[in-house]
Amino acid sequence: MKRMLEKGRLSTKQLSVLVIFSVIGESLLVIPSSVAEEAKQDAWISGLIGMTAGLLIAWMIFRIGQTYGPKTLIEHNRALLGRWAGGTVSVLYLLYFLINISALIREIGDFITTQFLPETPLRAVHLIIVILIIWAVKSGLETLARAGEVFFPLFAVLLISMFVFLLPQFHSDRLQPMLGQGIPSILRGSLFIFAFPFCELIVLLMIFPYVAHNPKLQKDYMLAVLFGGLTICLLILISILVLGPNLSAYHSYASYAIAQKISIGHFVERLEALLAVNWIVSTYYKISLFYYGLILGSAQLFNLRDYRQLTVPTGMIVFGLAFIISPNIVYFNAKVSYWVIIDILFALLIPALLFFIGLTRRKKRLKRPASAEK
Repeated sequence: MKRMLEKGRLSTKQLSVLVIFSVIGESLLVIPSSVAEEAKQDAWISGLIGMTAGLLIAWMIFRIGQTYGPKTLIEHNRALLGRWAGGTVSVLYLLYFLINISALIREIGDFITTQFLPETPLRAVHLIIVILIIWAVKSGLETLARAGEVFFPLFAVLLISMFVFLLPQFHSDRLQPMLGQGIPSILRGSLFIFAFPFCELIVLLMIFPYVAHNPKLQKDYMLAVLFGGLTICLLILISILVLGPNLSAYHSYASYAIAQKISIGHFVERLEALLAVNWIVSTYYKISLFYYGLILGSAQLFNLRDYRQLTVPTGMIVFGLAFIISPNIVYFNAKVSYWVIIDILFALLIPALLFFIGLTRRKKRLKRPASAEK
């Protein structure tokens, strides 16, 4: 009988909350500037195209998870490809999770030390984040999801309030001329939407086996993905309407810049701190999911009895890697476009190859009895 390293079970609602946090994640703050840099005033069109393609990849990830049954991504790799080939592919995915975690922690650290606490050492911010992530993962998947349920209503209210408060700042003329940057620029901008929020949902293949069966699971999952995607598209549109295409591309944190412009009767002002809290919460949950996938996958790969014993040693590795992954924020932003290729490789190309291999082997097994009868 297979030993289950994770005893907790998620409800459909809990999974939906985690999916929303994962889709929105760091995109809440950094995506508008990346897309506007490519597509300018047509960035909102890039958002719609990227979201449409993202819904397809999210559906594909869900269907792949259903074919895995009670197996996680790491367990399926070993079962399908064997000990050595499957182990190699699994190690690549674990490295992908590790680098993603380190990059996300670095993003939070750069934001806090450049916008809020410039005198605070970057290492101190990283240490606090790593401790909180270790605490969350050691508490278990179910505990992490329940805490997400508590935070989500406040998260949603603050986000919707920000959108409403920005209505007086809208300038529709900043969307003109439509298609002024050409189709290639729009498509390049859509790749950021496709990759960061949606391709990185591949980490859910480490979580699906621990979700309680529910007939509405696929529907609720796709609605959660759609909610997250629409939020990102709306944020891109609002960034263009408030800041214009050039300023949206110029600001590394465009959504933070538009939140600074909120002013209702010279009384409700300076709400950008609330947006920052929302961004940190959503990014924290995304990091926690990747960290959980890394720890659980490592324990399954090496046949350990308990994945929790890896949380602290792995946290030390993440702490160091987050600091050395980039010399500064300028270098980090300049190289972020290369991560699009990596996301597509691990979320689309490799899973498609594994699916084709599995399909081929199933066909061979079905043919064997027929040939034996002859």
